[in-house]
Amino acid sequence: MHVMLAWFAESPLPESARRLRRARAQRALADVVPPAYRRHEFGAEDWGLTVRHPVDPGAYRWPTVAAEGPVTAVSLGLPVGVDVTGGPPALAGRLLAGEDVHREVVPPFGLLALDPARFSLQQDWLGMCRVFAGEADGIRAFCTRPGPLAAFLHGSARPDLAGWASYTLCGHFGGDRTPLVGTRLLRPGERVTGRRRAGGGWTVTGELRYAVDDVVMSGFAGQGRPLDEQLDRAAAALTTTASSVHRLYGDEVTLGLSGGKDSRLIAASLVAAGRTPRLVTNDDLRAEGEVARQLVQILRDRRGLDPEHRLVLGSAPANVLNIGLRERARRLQRLHDHQFPSTYLPRPAVRPTLPEQVRAASFTGAAGELAVGFWYPAADAQTDLSPEQVGMAKLLSAVPTAAVAAEVVTAERDRIAALFAHARGVGLRDLHLIDYLYLVERVRRWYTSAYTTGMVTPFLTPAFVAATFGLTPAQKRGRLLHTELIARLVPEWAGIPFVSAATGRSTATRVWEGDGAEVVADLLDTAHGPLTGLMRRPVVEQTLRTAVRGGRPDARILQQFTWLAVASERLEPATTRRSTGATYARITAPPQPRRPTNDSFARLRWIRRTSLGDRLWVTVRARVPRR
Repeated sequence: MHVMLAWFAESPLPESARRLRRARAQRALADVVPPAYRRHEFGAEDWGLTVRHPVDPGAYRWPTVAAEGPVTAVSLGLPVGVDVTGGPPALAGRLLAGEDVHREVVPPFGLLALDPARFSLQQDWLGMCRVFAGEADGIRAFCTRPGPLAAFLHGSARPDLAGWASYTLCGHFGGDRTPLVGTRLLRPGERVTGRRRAGGGWTVTGELRYAVDDVVMSGFAGQGRPLDEQLDRAAAALTTTASSVHRLYGDEVTLGLSGGKDSRLIAASLVAAGRTPRLVTNDDLRAEGEVARQLVQILRDRRGLDPEHRLVLGSAPANVLNIGLRERARRLQRLHDHQFPSTYLPRPAVRPTLPEQVRAASFTGAAGELAVGFWYPAADAQTDLSPEQVGMAKLLSAVPTAAVAAEVVTAERDRIAALFAHARGVGLRDLHLIDYLYLVERVRRWYTSAYTTGMVTPFLTPAFVAATFGLTPAQKRGRLLHTELIARLVPEWAGIPFVSAATGRSTATRVWEGDGAEVVADLLDTAHGPLTGLMRRPVVEQTLRTAVRGGRPDARILQQFTWLAVASERLEPATTRRSTGATYARITAPPQPRRPTNDSFARLRWIRRTSLGDRLWVTVRARVPRR
């Protein structure tokens, strides 16, 4: 991982003001950045740049910070898919010259290029790279984390309730929103440029360059092209990505091979390109492990390949419950500034700080959903719902809407409706509107590859994304791109059925197991700030009671409330109340026995279950005096 903080002021700042702001940002980073991280410092009285990253780059051939002559380049991620001739300084020079160096990049990737008189900061075309922006007191600042940015600019970190409303319903911070007031994520394709004036101080401007709408519409405009042309385009995109990664990383990459379609297609593209990756399979779902073993055995028997293949129980209770739920939540939130999905709470605890050694490069099959109509209604579904209604229901499903305050649901629906209006405005129609929403919301903000350098998402190669928007909805429902490409690349795998998430029962940990139920109950007692007010507490308590009594609760409700409540402890400390244990005592108390009744009418209420019985009941009740 890396941390970057850059700032540019309208006029020179006194040393005392610069020192104060730097100290505030450093305090915000102190609990996550290891002391061993390498530190780069640049700047003057009207600008500053701090970059922190692990000392050992491992097998990576692309440095985070590089300088040549007057040009300094800060790379936020890997430029997968980009022409990297000349290294980072050459790429930075092209950006300073005005080139759209991000057109072919596989998100996430951001680049800051600067020389003594100017700078340019480029977000990737999807807006996936975590570069946050803010402004205060004539200073424009940019950071890879919203917390240090808020501390540097404003001196405090206050929760942005609009952002948290998105998180509550979507499971991520929607659009450009963040957890903290006064910060925002750079938009897709956004470029910020600055020029230093002769007397000091900077003139900073922003613009939108090549972005997600350009990628999507380049594919959608090709509707009706021959299928082979679309398949060739998609296959070439995957091959190019594999080659690009191997130019940037001097070792074999790791791929998570499941029994599903997405990772199988990525694996097939690598095998066909002569690059056999290291394979890892999560065995929490038995069917996943069985199919992955079968695929690997086919490579051994029919191709003479012997790939390294590890099977792991990623979320087995023994690996998770040794650290309590509250601490798991605190670590995740601290490590990622509250942005990670709460669905990771039932997984093993992360380390308390950023890793001191860089993670090995890996491929992920995420974003393959764009090629299969993942959010589409079934082809034979009898529904009058519009694509907008279907997509909105899918996106706003981090928790049931009944568990969320009504005004929160209304505001978030309005935000999503504006996204759909924009998509129609650029020319999209029919079920492709749903794919657009999935791309700009779920892929951009929910995918965890945005937080890890070297986790490559080949399905986000611009040409592949464009190819998916060139398919018809029927072709996507038929998984045509996956099945045709797998049959073309590794035909031996073509007849093996795909595993879905509904295949079998997972042995993974549930959020209420271990100390989970007690922790959630305690949070219901203690966390009473505006963040937890986004959800309906009675619904949370009833869900927890169901879990304690051995029922089948909706885990989403407990996970989201836990995330909001733990965030409230850190961001709204004045609203935290004293722990009483009252809720836990209430939900674990044995149910009260039903009290017998002598009410004759009560014993006859079953009659009302029919329309005739209901009319008779009303008539008799009216004629018999009540005691």
